[in-house]
Amino acid sequence: MHHLGHVFLAVGPPPFQFGAFIADGVRGAAFHALPPAVQAGVAFHRWVDWQTDRHAAFRAARALLRPYAGRYAGLIVDLWLDVTLGRHWGTFLPEEPLPTFAERFVRETIRPWRAYAPSSWGPLLQALEEENLLERFGSPEGMKAHLLRFIARRGLPLQPHQVLEGLQRHAEELEELLTAFWNEAHQWRRWGPTE
Repeated sequence: MHHLGHVFLAVGPPPFQFGAFIADGVRGAAFHALPPAVQAGVAFHRWVDWQTDRHAAFRAARALLRPYAGRYAGLIVDLWLDVTLGRHWGTFLPEEPLPTFAERFVRETIRPWRAYAPSSWGPLLQALEEENLLERFGSPEGMKAHLLRFIARRGLPLQPHQVLEGLQRHAEELEELLTAFWNEAHQWRRWGPTE
C-alpha cells in the first residue's frame, strides 16, 4: 500500500508513525541509525507490506491491472489502495476526518521527525506540507495526478493512458476488491512503542 494507508495503520506516537511512513526509503545501515521507535515503525511497515502482498483481494486486483501495467500492476494497486481508503475513511476512522488526520500528521510527525527522513525525500516532505499531498492520495483525482508524476519521475516503462484506462475499465471490480481488503486490513491497526 501507499503512504496514506501505511500512516493510517501505524497507530501510535509520532516516531513510530514516521518510521512507517519512511520505510520504503530506509536501507541497510540507515535503519540502525534510526531511533528505536522509528525502527519499530519501519518494521511495522514491512510487516504490512508482507501481509498486503499475500492478501487474496490484493492479488485479484493486481491480476485485473496486469494487462495495463505488466509487472508494475502491484505498484498501481498499492497506490489505488489509498484512494479506496480515502473513499471509506469515515467508516474506519469516523472520529477524525481525513483532512484533520492529514494536517495533524504533518504537524506532529513530519515536522518534528523530518531530520530522520532519507535525504532524497525532501521534495515529498515539502509536498506533504505545501500541497496537502497525504489528503490528495485519498481521492481519485489526486492519486491519478500523483500516478502520472510517479511514472514520469521514476522513468517506469508504462503507458500512463493505459494504466488510467485499466483503472477506469475495472473501477467497480477494484472498488469491491479493495474495499474487501480494507475491511480486513483496518484490523491490522496497532499501537507502536510508547518510547
